[in-house]
Amino acid sequence: MIYGLFWLFAGVLFSTAVNAQMGDQLPASRILDVTVVANAPPGGPGDKLWKMFDDAVTEKSDGRIALSMLVHGQIGGDDLVIQAIRRGRAQVGVVGESGYAQVVPEVAVLNMPYLFDGPEELDFVVDQYVTPAIKELTAARNLEFLQWVEIGWMNLYAKAPLLSPDDTTNYRLRALPYETSQAFLTAIGADVINLSFPDVISGLQTGLIDGGESSTLMYARAGLYQEAPHLSLTRHAYSFAGVLANKAWLDNLEPAYYAVMTTSFPDQAFVRRDTRESLTVELETAEQEGVIVHRFEVAAIDPWAARARATHQDLLSRIGGDAQRIYDLVQDGKAAFENRAEESVKGGE
Repeated sequence: MIYGLFWLFAGVLFSTAVNAQMGDQLPASRILDVTVVANAPPGGPGDKLWKMFDDAVTEKSDGRIALSMLVHGQIGGDDLVIQAIRRGRAQVGVVGESGYAQVVPEVAVLNMPYLFDGPEELDFVVDQYVTPAIKELTAARNLEFLQWVEIGWMNLYAKAPLLSPDDTTNYRLRALPYETSQAFLTAIGADVINLSFPDVISGLQTGLIDGGESSTLMYARAGLYQEAPHLSLTRHAYSFAGVLANKAWLDNLEPAYYAVMTTSFPDQAFVRRDTRESLTVELETAEQEGVIVHRFEVAAIDPWAARARATHQDLLSRIGGDAQRIYDLVQDGKAAFENRAEESVKGGE
């Protein structure tokens, strides 16, 4: 215990010394104004991350970096958020896949249906194989990729139980505004309806749609469950957002400012763990409020996955750019993950 207390005390002293040194290196008379943008739902898990970011920047810069936090959609949707960062009207932000893919289309590969077989495989493949390539492609478009913010698995919500593709045949489902969503719903035989998000509730009420796909967070936070109480955990895609900065602005910062801006957002491991824990709580809360959650064994998922994976090659052609290279990296990573698992099993025999 004495050794534990020693290292804890030493760690606090080291952290304090580093922050003090960083603050001493910043220009004493200059305040750096930074506009931060995102399209996060108020009160969601992202609010905690933004508070941590704001506090860390203030502490590390000794108050010499002033953040203007426009993170609740004040400037519009993800398409406007990424353009604001790219054109320098904002400097840093979090951009969802639909906006990110408008500038870096290859990001859409990660949202292809049934690309990953589970969270452990996904973490390994994205971290070890995909992220370096996405960072490179993003830099070519005057954006600096800093890290991922995970949104979580996409599922189907509906007025009635959706337990197999037989149930979704000709069923009116709202697609999200990107090709991977539309391709998946088409593959499972749905009557695909394109509808803006503000119109989803009224669409459910009038019968224009009978359901759609959504992350657990948006399904719960937007109140969709009040009109569509059945949630089928198809987990057919995993949704990401990116922490991005204007590259030219970031590259021209003094080194101390650069260090503050690139190390203050909660790190990838924390965000991943916090997001998944938050989504577990969201799902439990939704069930307590009357949501009927349908969970599937692997065999029940197979019919959905078989149809969805048949869309992959067509989606790659439509996404374009280096989509095939990113997809190939995913397949390489999946193979490496499987080999690693097999070797682990052999080593335990």
